[in-house]
Amino acid sequence: MQAQISRNAQRPYRKVTLRTMSEHEIGRPHGRMRLKNIVQGQLDARVQPLYDFFSVAINTAVRPETLFTIPFGQQYTGAGAAGAIIKTFFHTNLLTSGALDAPKKLLVKNISLMGRPDMSIADVNALAGQYLVTFTTLGKQFWIGHGQKLPAGAGTFASGIATLTAPQAQVGAANGWPSAQNVAPITDGVPDIPGYPPITPITGVLLEQQQPFQVICDPTQTQATVYTTANSTTTVPGYVSVGVQAWIYLEGITLVAVV
Repeated sequence: MQAQISRNAQRPYRKVTLRTMSEHEIGRPHGRMRLKNIVQGQLDARVQPLYDFFSVAINTAVRPETLFTIPFGQQYTGAGAAGAIIKTFFHTNLLTSGALDAPKKLLVKNISLMGRPDMSIADVNALAGQYLVTFTTLGKQFWIGHGQKLPAGAGTFASGIATLTAPQAQVGAANGWPSAQNVAPITDGVPDIPGYPPITPITGVLLEQQQPFQVICDPTQTQATVYTTANSTTTVPGYVSVGVQAWIYLEGITLVAVV
């Protein structure tokens, strides 16, 4: 250690080589070292759906719902609810009203309508069979159809157990076979049509940042009496109803800023 100190004492300084500054750095010598939060012109791709929530209380007439208009952290009052809730990520991951927050894009490839699994079977049937779902952006309609097509091919799925001596049951219900891949695609390879030039494949619906869009779930188009959700004590004896608790998922590829 003593020998090392002696050698260092013989070299009290050393020559430092400085790089040559470029013209744009004159007056701001630290410009090249400044870190930026967002990498310009580049986006990360990830499989992350966008989802939103609506609800109807028990023993309550259903109503049309316009989703993707009330973002995270804002108040929402479901049909028949006693008061408003503050939306959390349990309810939605939308951060701005009616559009994607910037910088972000979403290529929508599938749409899914998902109910909470402890809903009454009658309420799941109504969600699938009586709701008309419309997906629009920039004032154009890109998909319209019944809830049972989102995600089910058709119909509902239910399972449960019950006693034979008392009206007690446990039931799980879903809009279609409960598989993560069972969603309604809005893409198509579009084969060549004889006599016509090739058609560009439909890869999905691209939502640009801050581009307005919405999904409307309307159960009032049936030309019949508006459906009323199950009553937990009289309509469906044997298990407690929760009303309608449902989400619309826009499945696809999300493009976000590289940071």
